[in-house]
Amino acid sequence: MSRIVRRVAGTPLDGARLAPGRRPNFSPRRAVASILQVKRPPEDQWILLPALLLVGLGVLMVFSSSALNSLISTDDAYGMGMRQLLFAAMGVGALAILSSIDYRRWRPFATPALIGSIALLIFVLIPGVPTEQGLRRSLSVGPISIHAAELAKLALILCLANFFANRGHLMAQRETLYPALAAIGGTFLLVLIAPDLGTATVVAGIGFALFFTAGAPLRWVFGTALMAAAVSVIGISFRSYQAARLNNWMDPFSDPTGGSYQTLQGLIAIATGGIFGTGIGTSQQPGGVIIPYAWNDYIFAVVGEEFGFLGAVVVIGAFIAIALRGLRVARRAPDTFGALLATGIVVWICGQAFLNIGVVLAILPVTGIPLPLLSQGGSSLFVLMCAIGLLLSVSRETMGAQEIGGIHARGDRGRRYGGAPLSGPRRSSFAPTSTTRR
Repeated sequence: MSRIVRRVAGTPLDGARLAPGRRPNFSPRRAVASILQVKRPPEDQWILLPALLLVGLGVLMVFSSSALNSLISTDDAYGMGMRQLLFAAMGVGALAILSSIDYRRWRPFATPALIGSIALLIFVLIPGVPTEQGLRRSLSVGPISIHAAELAKLALILCLANFFANRGHLMAQRETLYPALAAIGGTFLLVLIAPDLGTATVVAGIGFALFFTAGAPLRWVFGTALMAAAVSVIGISFRSYQAARLNNWMDPFSDPTGGSYQTLQGLIAIATGGIFGTGIGTSQQPGGVIIPYAWNDYIFAVVGEEFGFLGAVVVIGAFIAIALRGLRVARRAPDTFGALLATGIVVWICGQAFLNIGVVLAILPVTGIPLPLLSQGGSSLFVLMCAIGLLLSVSRETMGAQEIGGIHARGDRGRRYGGAPLSGPRRSSFAPTSTTRR
């Protein structure tokens, strides 16, 4: 939503500032430039600060939980932690860049991004393609491992947000429903084949949320959800280890030294931490609770052990803050694309976070998904930081309560769809005296 600020010279207005410097001589050109000079609103700090807190805590926990394993496997106790720190720094840079760019600039790349991510999901399934630890999930390119599903999540959100924004007023038509279902179903099935049931569940949740938010008929929304659940149950029945995970969740003490070992160790670690925790690094010291792959799926248990109940509450509170402020951004977004983009990112990050925490607390069966922004994984962290950057970009354009509801899907289809053209990257403040051009 573009705004042109017009005001009488010399009248102060928040967001629109006169050009700096002295003006001894009047110049019409300089006067027009000073009137139109604008300052883009800042990003939502209640999203930025919790995200940076989680990333910093995640780097610290990866250092703490992986030191012993790194020392044994690579003779470098800080190898895994340094990689996480490097990707965190790269992610912060990407966040800063994407948050400062108008998020609508990425609309033309939405469909190509989804096509490319689906191609990558298919590519990692081909026998002989180098993957991390032989699993058909991450493409290994030298020292870097690219998690295909993480790219697919962000690409799916971008593509669906763009598609529904273009055709949001035609949600009940099959020409809208079928392509969207094909995008969601194709991504879901490819991730499920990998196999990665936990990530497939997150993909299905993203699709369900955007389908519902965009206004699809409820029979399609819930029918699609039931179909995805049925496919997941069938997939579990054909894989013995996933069925065993379900049985171990129902009775964690049935196999305490086997399938339930990680679950029980995680619960013991959280109980050991108490209120204030045992201290940083104590989980790897003699007498500490050793959790398999603690730096990945069970990093929340390490937080609970080393920082105690208070640390766990801080982590959960940070995700709640991102969820609440992110949904506020979605509700006050200036266009349909921004609203759906913000909704998809919030559902992805916070939904996956609470799914992971539920697994660690034995509320849900083990799914093998990492904790966003904290768990070890360079490509995953980088993509998540890019998503946060896009969310912050939307937050820069949020409207006041009195302005909400002025734009709908029909109005932001773009010039090539016969609708209103997309607004430019420059913004003014949302002053009530400004003139709005859509």
